[in-house]
Amino acid sequence: MREIVNIVLAGGSGTRLWPISRVLLPKQFLKLYGKLSFFQQTILRHKDFTDKTIVVVNDKQYFLALEQLEEIGMEDKVTFVIETAARNTAPAICLASMLLRGEDIAVVTPSDHLIKNTESYRKDFDSAVKFLSDNCILTFGIKPESPKTDYGYIETGEKIEDSIFKTVKFHEKPDKKTAETYLKKGNFFWNSGIFAFKVKTFLNELEKFEPEIYKACQQAFLDSKMRDNIIRFKRELMEQIPANSIDYAVMEKTDKGITKLASFDWSDVGSFDSLYQIHKKDKNNNAIYREENLINLGSKNNLIITSRKRAMVTIDINDLIVVDTKDGILISNKGSSSKVKEAVKLLKEKNSEIVESHITTFRPWGSFTVLASNKMYKVKKIYVKPHKRLSLQYHKHRSEHWVVVEGQAKVTIGNAVMLIKENESVYVPIGEKHRLENPTDKDLEIIEIQVGFPLTEDDIVRIEDDYKRD
Repeated sequence: MREIVNIVLAGGSGTRLWPISRVLLPKQFLKLYGKLSFFQQTILRHKDFTDKTIVVVNDKQYFLALEQLEEIGMEDKVTFVIETAARNTAPAICLASMLLRGEDIAVVTPSDHLIKNTESYRKDFDSAVKFLSDNCILTFGIKPESPKTDYGYIETGEKIEDSIFKTVKFHEKPDKKTAETYLKKGNFFWNSGIFAFKVKTFLNELEKFEPEIYKACQQAFLDSKMRDNIIRFKRELMEQIPANSIDYAVMEKTDKGITKLASFDWSDVGSFDSLYQIHKKDKNNNAIYREENLINLGSKNNLIITSRKRAMVTIDINDLIVVDTKDGILISNKGSSSKVKEAVKLLKEKNSEIVESHITTFRPWGSFTVLASNKMYKVKKIYVKPHKRLSLQYHKHRSEHWVVVEGQAKVTIGNAVMLIKENESVYVPIGEKHRLENPTDKDLEIIEIQVGFPLTEDDIVRIEDDYKRD
């Protein structure tokens, strides 16, 4: 009997919402609308009308995804496809589809979109799934409300059935004049990035149009190992897969494309301008996150995101986007936030860490916060969850000094194992194997002082790791 399977694409880096979104904590895992992240909302939206869920995520974000699944009680109901190298959506969907049978229906969804009306969404999918055959790959199109230039468009042709049309062509993000032309024609829809198809149909079309991608994915799949509910691929084989999107690899070439006009509301929340649109407004039409930290005098029509601890004062500013985090500030005119991605590229050339992570970085064992740093030293506050431990590791370029602030730490240095209590410290020389562990039922907090050069997260050689990281 065939199954309906939700393939959730959760490996994106979310650079268009920098500085609140970073590679290690991207948009899909942020709680920007309600108490759940977009990723959590996506999982729960499909759980009642699909038989199985596959989450495709990169190896750096796996534990973040797992932790968020635990929050909603779904950690045992999901299969993970771990990407050890990013190769875009076509290989991601292919690798996930290879876990399924040919007659199964795959519902492919991004994990970072906002859909408020879940009942309309469910009805649209019910009708779409019933319509699917061996000869079609369905995309959900969104009726455009304005000539958006940051969305791709789908050109449609003859009507096949109520709200279902033949797909004529996929179009890249247009300029303003072209988008206005699309809007006037009436047969152009925004590309939602949500697809549904029989697995064998998609795989056959991918093999026909992009045989190199298909063959490389097949090789990586055959050489992989399934452990519990996780399938992970060798990095060297992943890197041999040509990178391409499903739009370029399949949808622009196939004659099996159909488009269903969605009745549900939809936003990809792909910019701060779209974030402004979905957020509630005050009497001056400002959208404000963490209003308790803001003094706002005479300012109108702004999106303002303040730091959790730092106060902000705005006076007589209008139509701006102001985003303040502990280590980065963004100020932009509304309507210009699509340029953030371009700014992030320039930032990456100067300081890759500020694009990669926040001051606080989450790990499967807890988190660390950078308190101070320069070329030769770095000071961190490290939090370790009860009964969790870091990997047994050593560093080639730095020594470390640990001071226990709260709790008790079990510390391994070389062949010695010791218990370090509050207000006690220990020194880890360069090149010495070591491990930090919280053996208690209470949180452990330490201050770590690193000395050396360079002080990067790459300077970790893992000997033994509970979480099977490289």
